[in-house]
Amino acid sequence: MNKAAPRPDYSPYTLRNGHYSPFLLHTDARRITVKPAPELEPRSQARITCDLPVVEGPQLRISRGLDFLKVSFHIEWNPEVGSFLEILEFMKKQVQDTEHDTIPVFKERGFDWNLHRTGTSKYTYRISSGDVTLMFNRRKADGKIPNCRFEIGSLSCWSPGFYTIYDRVKTFLKCYGAKIVKERVSEVHLAADFIGTDITALDIGNQDKWVAKSTNFNPHWKIPVHQEAAPLEDSFDFNAHFKHRRFTGMDLGSGDLMLRIYDKVVELKRARSAHKQEIFAEIWGMAKFDEEKVTRVEYQLRRPRLREFTDPDNGRKIDTVPDLVVSLKSLWHYLTMEWTRHTENTVNRNHNQSKAKTSEFWQKVRSVVWSGVFGLIRNHPVKHKDIGMLRKQARGILMSVCACLEVEPDDIDKIVHLCKELIEEDLHDFFEDQQAFIKKMQTKRNESKNSLAG
Repeated sequence: MNKAAPRPDYSPYTLRNGHYSPFLLHTDARRITVKPAPELEPRSQARITCDLPVVEGPQLRISRGLDFLKVSFHIEWNPEVGSFLEILEFMKKQVQDTEHDTIPVFKERGFDWNLHRTGTSKYTYRISSGDVTLMFNRRKADGKIPNCRFEIGSLSCWSPGFYTIYDRVKTFLKCYGAKIVKERVSEVHLAADFIGTDITALDIGNQDKWVAKSTNFNPHWKIPVHQEAAPLEDSFDFNAHFKHRRFTGMDLGSGDLMLRIYDKVVELKRARSAHKQEIFAEIWGMAKFDEEKVTRVEYQLRRPRLREFTDPDNGRKIDTVPDLVVSLKSLWHYLTMEWTRHTENTVNRNHNQSKAKTSEFWQKVRSVVWSGVFGLIRNHPVKHKDIGMLRKQARGILMSVCACLEVEPDDIDKIVHLCKELIEEDLHDFFEDQQAFIKKMQTKRNESKNSLAG
């Protein structure tokens, strides 16, 4: 009989299939009932551990969980176990000698891995099992670019659950001699499905009812910013979506931080999503996936934004998947309390927007229960120097030097070589007085050092 794995030092976890897993995995991604949460102070730092949902008062039917997860690994391969990458290289040549796009390569740990005939721009080898994908390259573990990327798609995130898949993949890699020396969450989607909620009755397509914490926005949909503005990187495009003139959803922001609200039933009716219908019907507790309306609220966060969240007590950031698990409550709190808010009435932009009454629907959104603790703070790095502008200035000066030395204007190789030689010579000459060089470099660093604007 298999023994249960040691319990991790973070919570909340439940014992499932011999492993301790976060409670929000598939069997707990079922319909839940919660009472609407009271209005909280935007910057509440109460460190409250997460409890299971409570059934009380007006019931709200919600399924919530991760809908996508991307993780980067830096791996050291144990040569005594066997060369995993050599196996992939050999098999890749086999598939490229056929007309097939993939061939089966491994079958273990609950996965049926197929190897693809092509990789990606940064990864030479790509294997997949369902909507779970692993990508590898031959870079060293101590390099800046990870040598493994791991993605979990929507279905596997919900069933059997992202942490189950994450745990099994790490075990699979370990069997082939992989030692993970660094792990970084690259992207995550937090999703909540509101069962029985018709998106057309929410008036979320009205941009005048949104309060946003941002300074960039689409000029066609100008949403004036919240008084406490976020950095320029938080672009705030507002886009409404329609199908046959029927409103089906909207999205705010773009890229690294983004909110999507859409009709999940309509999305599942698309050909590319038809295979998900049965699973989501089960998750929602329905006989058929389309017997009721379902509105999804989904936030997309990528690493440049995730790394801005810090625990003020210990300075810890969201790096690993366990770090993410204990941060979900804080992330949802920030995103729904501070970054975006839907109001009951049109916002008066000439007065204090924070006093606009939150809509009933958005109060329900805020009430969704996640694992983890409150307390993470988002700190926005603010650069005091424009690196792009400095590079343009340096380029212009070096081109002027080359022009003075009468280098031919179209001889790019000589221009680049000469610039490298000049910079190397001048910096080494300056470094002969090491103390003066270090002092000057520290001064430059202090001038450009990021400050934190909460």
